[in-house]
Amino acid sequence: MWKQYARLGAVRDEGLQGLSGYYRLNRRTDLTFRDLRLFTYALGEDSYIFLRYKSSNKYRKLSWLYSFTTLFYQRNTRANVSLRYHFNQGLGAFIHQSSTGHVTAELGQAYDMSNYLNSDRKTSYLKTGLYWDQDLFRLSTKWEVEYFYQISEVVEANLSRTQLQGELLYSLGRGFSVIVGYELEYYSPHRRPESWYLEVGWKQPLQWSL
Repeated sequence: MWKQYARLGAVRDEGLQGLSGYYRLNRRTDLTFRDLRLFTYALGEDSYIFLRYKSSNKYRKLSWLYSFTTLFYQRNTRANVSLRYHFNQGLGAFIHQSSTGHVTAELGQAYDMSNYLNSDRKTSYLKTGLYWDQDLFRLSTKWEVEYFYQISEVVEANLSRTQLQGELLYSLGRGFSVIVGYELEYYSPHRRPESWYLEVGWKQPLQWSL
């Protein structure tokens, strides 16, 4: 069954405050995962837009192992990224699974098409990721750490980066929740845009047969 999620809230980044929004469509089965999400915020003259689609499929005989493909569009003017189209694919593994959560790790190849520093080019990376989701009564936590190691030629700057996101969600009942989150995009000690956000969320099942 497909589910939809929507959020609206406030974000703070290096002393600036603004508004944030989030929308997500998600479907899980025993062997498949489909996820489309849009996250955006505005901080004065700066903006952040993240539109991502991810699909993954478990192997029937090795259910702890899965293949994944991710496509996303990103704009982050505070990191001097006005346009980035990104693609990555590879293998993932369930390191830990329980009825209340799971930990997964991923390894794959990744590509950027961007105009970083006003120069159009394609950049390739080795991508690693670690993901932890946990539920406890009305509380849910989510942590994502991804590292992109640039393996193509460095033209103007090394674009290797670490992306970190953490969330704490408290369920209010009837599909509503309060979410506190943090995200960081770390390129170097001199370029590490980060933000905090506080949002009110809502989710609802969708009666789709797709």
